[in-house]
Amino acid sequence: MAEVASRQLTGGCQCGATRYALAAPPLFAYCCHCANCQRITASAFAISCIVPKAALVFTKGAPARHEWTADSGTPRYGFFCPDCGVRIAHGQEGDGPSAAMYSLRGGTLDDRGYAAPVAHIWMSSAVPWFAVPQGDLTFEAQPKDYAPIAALYAARLTGVAG
Repeated sequence: MAEVASRQLTGGCQCGATRYALAAPPLFAYCCHCANCQRITASAFAISCIVPKAALVFTKGAPARHEWTADSGTPRYGFFCPDCGVRIAHGQEGDGPSAAMYSLRGGTLDDRGYAAPVAHIWMSSAVPWFAVPQGDLTFEAQPKDYAPIAALYAARLTGVAG
């Protein structure tokens, strides 16, 4: 894990106008099956990599910001490339552990090995044809405790990324 933790990760949008660097690797990755993520991605789910806000630095371009209310009722905001529209990261204001983190879109990482999800949240709104991979964790809504997701991600990371 020391090798993984010391490596700087980079990523960006589709057109290259918005780029970023991460000072630390994701804490964990999961698929979100909520209706908002389905709409944002125009797909069955979004892959989210959780990173501390302080770790994400935009190195090229200035992302645009969009605000909305999540299925959970939480006010959220998202950064996206103003040129091509690709979502980069989502966050929320206020108190609580989630306020210190960004939900980085896994597909924006240059090394997408770090985006390998280990859990699936908001399964209550998942499309009926989706089959959860064996060994992945599932949650019907927003998890109250992310520790099991982080532990499983850490256990799998060494064999996936790098």
